[in-house]
Amino acid sequence: MDLESELRKAMAEQVAEASASPSLVADVKRRHRRRKARTHTAAAVAAASVAALILVPTYQSFRATPVGTVGTERPTSNVPASQRPERPPAPGQSRPPSNKERPGAGTSAKPKPPPSPGGPEAGPRRPGPGGVVDDLPRWITYLPDGLAAASPCAVAGGAERRTTTCAWRGDAGWVEIVLVRSQGLSDPRDLMRPAGIPGRTTVRGMPAFTIDRPDSGRQISWLARPGVGVTVSAGGSVKGQLMRIAEGVRP
Repeated sequence: MDLESELRKAMAEQVAEASASPSLVADVKRRHRRRKARTHTAAAVAAASVAALILVPTYQSFRATPVGTVGTERPTSNVPASQRPERPPAPGQSRPPSNKERPGAGTSAKPKPPPSPGGPEAGPRRPGPGGVVDDLPRWITYLPDGLAAASPCAVAGGAERRTTTCAWRGDAGWVEIVLVRSQGLSDPRDLMRPAGIPGRTTVRGMPAFTIDRPDSGRQISWLARPGVGVTVSAGGSVKGQLMRIAEGVRP
């Protein structure tokens, strides 16, 4: 028998009676199960990673890009639109003229001065609804109903004494208003033509004189302010509104 065979036999006799303890067997089995579980977990994680790498680019390709995202915003400028340089027109297209190039730009039309109230340029007075004139001089604010302008207001005199006379007539009677501008006026009686004893009254706090006229009318005269005198005459049924008409004259 050779040496190798003797060694094998001796080793077999030595370990023939040896056996693994139950705890060692259980420990080996437990380690095997843990190793197997770790292997399965690692494989699952690897599979999930591969799936994520494949699905994420696909999802991004279907996802709409939101407006105004970072990196895609258009640069804004703080320069006002009026100061930005104009873009040159495309070839063959005509550029509309700017505000500065338009004819008449930068110049404002001068307003036409209104005609002086009561002057000849005021034109004839036309009766409005109810027969009342609707374009009275600005310094006359009231007239009774049923009157129409007999003629345009007449202006006479010069710089020293200027007289404006306006008259209205109708079925209810007649009204005449005379406005006198003169530096020489100092007393309302200077405006009164009929002779007689005048009565005293006031018009908006200013001393005034009233007197009957030979034509069955009645008149009142007063100084609206220094150098400006007014005489209002009325006849017919409107004579009863003489004071109200006078209160409406405000030169």
